[in-house]
Amino acid sequence: MTLTWDRRLGIAVVLGPLACSNAGSGGPTAPASGQQPELVATVPITPNYGIHSTYVRDGLAFVCAWNTGILIYDVGNGIKSGSPASPQLVGSIATAGGMVHNAWWFHNPVSGENRYLFVGQEGPGTIGTSSSGDIHVVDVSNLAAPVEVASFHLNGAGTHNFWMDEPNQILYAAYYNAGVVALDVSGTLSGDLSSRLISSVPPGGAGNTYTWGVHLGTAGALYAIDMLSGLWQLRTAAGSLSVAAGGNNVPTRYSSDAWLANGYVYTGTWDWVRRTGLTGSMLKVWQLDSSGAPVAVDSIITNDVSAVSDVTVSPDNKVLLFSTEGGSNSGFWFYDLADPAHPSDIGYYPVAAGIHTTTFSVIGGHLYAFGAKDPPDPALIILDVTALEP
Repeated sequence: MTLTWDRRLGIAVVLGPLACSNAGSGGPTAPASGQQPELVATVPITPNYGIHSTYVRDGLAFVCAWNTGILIYDVGNGIKSGSPASPQLVGSIATAGGMVHNAWWFHNPVSGENRYLFVGQEGPGTIGTSSSGDIHVVDVSNLAAPVEVASFHLNGAGTHNFWMDEPNQILYAAYYNAGVVALDVSGTLSGDLSSRLISSVPPGGAGNTYTWGVHLGTAGALYAIDMLSGLWQLRTAAGSLSVAAGGNNVPTRYSSDAWLANGYVYTGTWDWVRRTGLTGSMLKVWQLDSSGAPVAVDSIITNDVSAVSDVTVSPDNKVLLFSTEGGSNSGFWFYDLADPAHPSDIGYYPVAAGIHTTTFSVIGGHLYAFGAKDPPDPALIILDVTALEP
């Protein structure tokens, strides 16, 4: 089956109703403690598609608002007296080509600068066949007036999610049908960055690679999650990439995001129509063996959704969060990681339109979840979830 990926909605265009099963978490449940996530702010985003993801660091939220560009909000930094309950706009920029999907604010420990914001542009494509979109580099030395200074283009492929090896000044980028790309981002960045390419690898090989995201582990291991071929362990020798283990291990669904914590990797899935008779979407749990190779140990089905789209873990590695969309159980799902091999359900916050991406941030001693609400009324949703922490 060939599905066309809708970059604006972040889902396949083939969608439909789901039947419930008895597997996994099923429908929404309240936390055993009786505590609930608390909505503290809803920030409307211009429906120029809307909001695709958010990167939060040092009390600043970099909202990826598609063709509107990057919106920078003070949510606790102090530069504009903002807070999670009262985000204040600091600055904005519309990068070349629009279609702003994701971002990473680079804190360079070598130079001591927090100068560059890396922005992913997600253009049109077809799963397993094609993709488009460049990496744009924005100088945010003046947060009120960001300036685009550099870009990276790869012929025949487009970028998706990032992970930065900050000590070694290497950006790892998922590049859909091109797999994973490593870029040298040391020093001053300007103009065309094609000479900064260190390495690239399509982990599943030709026709079996469409990489969604990457997460850097320890001992030189990089974990790549691929829509077609599942979870891979890659070797990274000074940015030079090669396949180590894994792959071809999620045959029943397309894979989505991945997050590494506590010696485990948590990955999302989507599209129940890839294999006949499946319902809902699955979070998979992988334990890393002594060599770092992933071994599947558990899975959680959320019924009546088309996608587990984004996966993240709190900074203290105690709470797992994933977002769902495309069904009646869309929203934020929270799980306790007291037993990291078998997460337990502790909370749910419904959002009927769906949440495409999520992230955690600790601000003022509270744990907050930031979510990108899907159209038709896109918004940045901010929850205080401190009460859910074990």
